[in-house]
Amino acid sequence: MSFKIKLILSHIIVVLIVIVFSFIFSDIYVRQNFVRIIIGMGPNIEVMLTPQGIRFLETVRQTLLISGLISIGIGALLAFLLSSFALRPLKEMQKFVRKISKGEFEERVHIKSNDEIGELASSLNYMAARLTDIENMRKTLVQNVSHDLRTPVASIKGYMELIEDESFTKEEKERAIEVIKDEIERMERMLRDISKLSAIDSKNFTLHTDRIELNTLIKNSVDLLRMEAEKKGLQLKLELSQGNIFIEGDSKRITEVMGNLITNAIKFTDQGCITIKTLTAKSEAKIIVEDTGIGIDKKDLPHIFERFYKGDTSRSSDGTGIGLTIVKELIHAHKGTVEVESEKGRGSRFTITLPVVS
Repeated sequence: MSFKIKLILSHIIVVLIVIVFSFIFSDIYVRQNFVRIIIGMGPNIEVMLTPQGIRFLETVRQTLLISGLISIGIGALLAFLLSSFALRPLKEMQKFVRKISKGEFEERVHIKSNDEIGELASSLNYMAARLTDIENMRKTLVQNVSHDLRTPVASIKGYMELIEDESFTKEEKERAIEVIKDEIERMERMLRDISKLSAIDSKNFTLHTDRIELNTLIKNSVDLLRMEAEKKGLQLKLELSQGNIFIEGDSKRITEVMGNLITNAIKFTDQGCITIKTLTAKSEAKIIVEDTGIGIDKKDLPHIFERFYKGDTSRSSDGTGIGLTIVKELIHAHKGTVEVESEKGRGSRFTITLPVVS
């Protein structure tokens, strides 16, 4: 039985109940009060009704019955019209859901109202928008991964053929082996990033939080990457705030964030220095990673934390474009924020804000 029929039947049942109750009540009430009202005698006195009185009572019953039948007809008609009007947006939503199930994620529900139906329509549209984003990210992931894997695989294949060719010297073959190792490490980094993002997105992702002294953690993170910076002739500067800064967080994840930001700064800085600062303001701690590198184009800044986004080719020749996404997701998991300021050719400045604990 459809909801529409149930709605119509519910109206009819309500009318029937009213009619039956009215019929029984009027029969008892009119009979008891007829004598007092018409003849003027007490209500508890039993008298034989005249034929005129009996006809009057029968007329009352017939009137109730006829009005009841008319009410049922009107009620059924109104129930049909109201149910058709009420179910129209639900039918539209039903068609919408069927289209979504077929992968038509661009579809939207065009219902504007301030009631529960309007709220449901807004929720469905939000769901469709999120599914559109997920589908776009899925397509982008497939495209990026296939592209980023194709290049190293082709390189490895070419150098493997070189190794098998006896006309090449030993030194050339050793160089080929080094290149193959580099390409394999590149693929491993890409797969690790994808695996990390997948873990963050999963419902089972949890932070193993503890009370962390932020300056010590930052210093240790910088020490791990100091040699890598020195290989490029870059200087890593530390400007830590006076005193201890304590936060509630996962030390492994914060170290991962710092490693990602500092590694990016080293990668995109050819000369100058990279400065890492910490400072406190009210109940917040700020971590600043600033470099003198190539910077980020203005048009790319709003998208820099988006998944798989690759804007400027000078910054996207390596990796999948999810490193900064991982940074953002991990910082948000710590109830913090991350912002970026940059100018093309004049470096970048990443600012992380985290809540401090006493």
